Amino acid sequence: MRVRHLENDTIINVAQLLKAPVGTERYFTVHLDRLALDSDLEGSDVDASVRLLRTSNGILATGELRVSAHLTCVRCLAEFDSRYSETFEAEYWPTVDVLTGLPLPEPEDEEIFTIDKNHHLDLHELLRQYAILALPTYPVCGPSCPGPESLWKPEEEVVDARLAALQALLDERA
Repeated sequence: MRVRHLENDTIINVAQLLKAPVGTERYFTVHLDRLALDSDLEGSDVDASVRLLRTSNGILATGELRVSAHLTCVRCLAEFDSRYSETFEAEYWPTVDVLTGLPLPEPEDEEIFTIDKNHHLDLHELLRQYAILALPTYPVCGPSCPGPESLWKPEEEVVDARLAALQALLDERA
């Protein structure tokens, strides 16, 4: 298995993969020094391992992403850096036929990425979206955070007597 490496680049020419039979795979590693996640948030030291699989419609990209981000603790407001990971899966469809050069219909599903007319598959937006998903929604700088404990309680600790009858029904079903 040959693994190709991309350094500070997210564009892969997939013309040969589009000509290959269904089930053909290609493997890549990607390293980005910086990745803009939002207008005020940036990921750094982004590493991804990517598997591209030829499907009947296009190419399925799967893999794992690791990203570092500079966040603010929600308890003590201290700024800290931490590393996060996320697995991803996305489908890419070509916009032109690789053999004839004729335009293909656009996918109706907005979650499907497209391969441009030059047969370039760009991983940038996929990596950006999944890097955002990897970030915690409630970032805490660590177990020794000096800030106050959360006033929120985990869902299983919330007890409401008015819902006890419904809970009993759910327990019976289980």
